[in-house]
Amino acid sequence: MSVKAFFSDLPGKMRGFFRELPGKTVKFFRELPGKTIASAVDLGHSFGELPQNLKRSATELYNIRSLCGISMLLAVAVALNYTTSFYIMPTLKIGPGYLITALLGMLYGPVAGGIAAGLGDIIKYLLKPDGVFFFGYTLNAILGGVIYGIFLYKAKVGFLRCILAKLIINLGVNAGLGTLWSAMLYGKAFTVILPARLITNVVKVPFEVIILMILLPMVIHALKRAKVKL
Repeated sequence: MSVKAFFSDLPGKMRGFFRELPGKTVKFFRELPGKTIASAVDLGHSFGELPQNLKRSATELYNIRSLCGISMLLAVAVALNYTTSFYIMPTLKIGPGYLITALLGMLYGPVAGGIAAGLGDIIKYLLKPDGVFFFGYTLNAILGGVIYGIFLYKAKVGFLRCILAKLIINLGVNAGLGTLWSAMLYGKAFTVILPARLITNVVKVPFEVIILMILLPMVIHALKRAKVKL
């Protein structure tokens, strides 16, 4: 299977993934304690390699295969932005955008992943404008790609890595900076709109972590079967 064929089939794979989610969630909780311990040990070791990973990630921008993969993921992100999202509560919506950002960070690192996530945010806005364009939200997308890249690039996907990445993104980027941008853009008081956004992003964390823990290893396995060099 070629890289192009793999990414072309990705929307279908994601639909299958959501059908299998209940059973995989049970397996996730059963294996959670062992994975957490192993992830903590691995996390400490890999942070020492962060400077090298930043350099490796920058070189992805000069790799034709990486650029093709990034382009295909962005195309999938645009398609999913139109079609796929669901509610777990009447006022709590979960969409697939963070999954694509996580894949960009995991596969291409903090430098290439951050740039690609920012570019994807701009493309989605140009194709489907939603209010006034504000670069602060694009910065949030860039930071998401960078954070996922720091925790997941050239590393084994583990519970601790996923939950730390999601906590930083959901609380610091989405709730913190996202609220600041909304306050600046719409003239609302930061302290008034922060509580609701904070609660929403906290509630999302466990659901999104479980999905990341299930989906990302599946993608890695599929790429290895397709003999794609990671």
